[in-house]
Amino acid sequence: MVRQLQALVIVLVMLLCSFPLYVLAANVFGGRVGASIPCFNVAIWNSVGAPRGGIYIWTPATRTYPYGPPSSGRYVLGLYGIPYFCIVTIAPLFVLPGISMTMLGTSR
Repeated sequence: MVRQLQALVIVLVMLLCSFPLYVLAANVFGGRVGASIPCFNVAIWNSVGAPRGGIYIWTPATRTYPYGPPSSGRYVLGLYGIPYFCIVTIAPLFVLPGISMTMLGTSR
């Protein structure tokens, strides 16, 4: 009984370690971009409206499709990952929080 339990635990750990973390963390967002603020840390802070809105940050690591990064008035659809930050100014320090985009497609 103990060996079967140990084998089950080992198999589950191996299975969980075989999935990349970014796949487990990805969720869907989409809507029209209201405000778009460029950041000092080479990112773009975006306020996305309905139907799946929120505060999202485009980073250079975001997989961006042909129409480029988001800007005001465009529609976006993509996947988001972990919390991130946008440094708007250094002095005085002004930081905006948000969630990083992992994959993004925009309208023209």
